[in-house]
Amino acid sequence: MADDGDLPTTVNPFETHTNAAHPEAPQASYLSYIPTNSIQTSAPARFLRNLLQEDEEEVEKIEHFKYKQVLDRKLTVKSIIGLGFSIMGVPFGMSSTLWITLVDGANVTMLYGWLVVTFFSLCVILSLSEIISKYPTSGGVYHFSALLSNEKYSLISSWFTGWLLLIGSWTYIVSILFSGSQFILSIFGLKNSYYKEDIFLVLLVYFILLAFCGFINYKFSKYLEKINRACIIWSLGTIVVIDILLLIFSERNHSIKDIMTNFDNSRSGWPAPLAFIVGLSGSAYTMNGYGMLLSMTDEVKNPERNLPKGMVSSILITFVNGLIFIIPLLVILPEMTLLLDDTPEIMPIDLIFKFAIKSYVVSFLLILLLIGTVLFQGIGSITAASRTTYAFARDGGLPYKEKWTTVDAVEEDTVPKNAIFLSMGVAAILPCIAIISESAFNSFMGACVITLTLSNGVPIVALMLNKRRKIKGGAFRLRKLGWFINLLSCFWMVLSTLSLSLPPVVKNLHFYNMNYASVVTLGFLLFASLCYKWYGQKNFEGPKIDSDYFELHNIEALGRDRLEDFTVGDDEDSEIVFEDSNGKPLEFQPPKPLSPSYVSVMTGSTKKNNDDSEILFDADSTRENV
Repeated sequence: MADDGDLPTTVNPFETHTNAAHPEAPQASYLSYIPTNSIQTSAPARFLRNLLQEDEEEVEKIEHFKYKQVLDRKLTVKSIIGLGFSIMGVPFGMSSTLWITLVDGANVTMLYGWLVVTFFSLCVILSLSEIISKYPTSGGVYHFSALLSNEKYSLISSWFTGWLLLIGSWTYIVSILFSGSQFILSIFGLKNSYYKEDIFLVLLVYFILLAFCGFINYKFSKYLEKINRACIIWSLGTIVVIDILLLIFSERNHSIKDIMTNFDNSRSGWPAPLAFIVGLSGSAYTMNGYGMLLSMTDEVKNPERNLPKGMVSSILITFVNGLIFIIPLLVILPEMTLLLDDTPEIMPIDLIFKFAIKSYVVSFLLILLLIGTVLFQGIGSITAASRTTYAFARDGGLPYKEKWTTVDAVEEDTVPKNAIFLSMGVAAILPCIAIISESAFNSFMGACVITLTLSNGVPIVALMLNKRRKIKGGAFRLRKLGWFINLLSCFWMVLSTLSLSLPPVVKNLHFYNMNYASVVTLGFLLFASLCYKWYGQKNFEGPKIDSDYFELHNIEALGRDRLEDFTVGDDEDSEIVFEDSNGKPLEFQPPKPLSPSYVSVMTGSTKKNNDDSEILFDADSTRENV
């Protein structure tokens, strides 16, 4: 029997090994264990290997900014997932826009439209994650526009992107809470088929919701982490309960073929392809608002890594959550005549509960669960909008910036109080437009999603124009896939803007029920132009990168390295011993100085301090040596 020395050595290809002769040599790539054969040397394999291998010459370099840290960094990856989940809010988001997908294609638009919107939204999030990992700043997309654009257009690009983001953030609050108010009042339609909406009653409920969500943001900001996590549990639980009860109580079940292939655009008046594109706006309303998460950067621990993780995770969970919500609805979906024609004043989701479950009590309980998701969405939208307001005002984007950047200590936490109140104030004024014209108000809500979409797209376009050079060194890298993903993101910006600008129904279309979202967006841009001419070009500053950070950081790191082996003991035991070049103690030891001294790390010489205090590290000396 051979001894152990004769046994063949088994190498685990998944273990990392270092070169014993050269311990400083880099670890071998896992790709080096792939056998050399014709497959490995083929063109697709070479492309895949180049795509997956890291560029060892590219050093990670995260930019830092000259802003004082006044908000507490308390948010983790789970917090970002929860906040993103609450802002996108699948259960209520899809319920409030369900009529659009039903009118413009029904099953096919609802199911496959969700897949399409999720795919392109993921591309946008990956593109933004790559940028935030290089430039972790609460300015988010408007800072990205300044940093990635040509220097000549940097300031004006940042200004317009900032205003698109700010207007989108403010109107997003209105969109969620106003739809929530309509949804709450439509409960009366479960009992009364002749229910008619009263705009003043809707506004009353709206103001109550706005006050509640604003109060939570102001008074209980320190519980934001727990609130975001509770949102995940509540939303997932709501969908599971709704699905189970619908499948148990419903007497109507469609075949798989009907679920997957039924397409009905007879009520929209659009040709089939255009009806599908317009119907994408229903899912786009839900899968939006993720760009607002970047405004939370100042409160996130290790934002260059945790924000990309949280954003990507939130959209993947949202996608799964949406599928779990959609498929059971399609299984038991009542006749379109009952949902869209007989009682147009009542939201389709209420009618689905009514006709599928046939129990007023159970339907009412399900609606209460959805109202909970409305509250979580409202809280999350005010949180993100207030941080956007705070960041934009800090850069001089708003007049009286000292007022809007005030941070107060509330309940052992720091919150941008006035930024919260400003966001609530704007959100309180905008819905009053609905008193004058419902069509005008709906156009404002459509413009909300368009402005957020454009604000996400501008920095990605700028990134491609500078050939992706300015994001080298980021913590999150798309590598060669970056060009393809960025291009898809820009395509989605154009397609979703088109989808949101077209009216869902063109039958019996008149000027008073036309979709004016694109006109309102142009109005916002005109307003931003006038503000820039009057105020912005004199006061707006844009992002402030700390160009000295790395130099100072390297000096400090060098000093720490030199003091690694320097040990300080008790005064009675410590003794300075001078050695020769061979490490042997010298027979002659100089007399001890009158006051404690330190030994220079570099030269071994002694230096006396003026105040007779012991100095362990002299920054000036280190800086001179560097």
